[in-house]
Amino acid sequence: MNDPGQDPEAYRLIQSVLARRIKGGEYPAGATLPTETELAAEFGCRPDAAARALRGLQRDGLARKVLRRGYVSSGPDAGLA
Repeated sequence: MNDPGQDPEAYRLIQSVLARRIKGGEYPAGATLPTETELAAEFGCRPDAAARALRGLQRDGLARKVLRRGYVSSGPDAGLA
């Protein structure tokens, strides 16, 4: 199954791409990450897959959820412990 819109594991791809972008400095500490809707459009998947990816980044210490802002990057050095 190559269509990420139908792939139940699409969140892994999204999480991996966002983790690379954070670690590569595209999203420095404090930068707002794309919304679930924006990620769903970019990756051609359902918003719930994007939401799961963002929660995974939070679990891994690469992002945190901020009231009224959504998810923000913890920076390229986060999650290295």
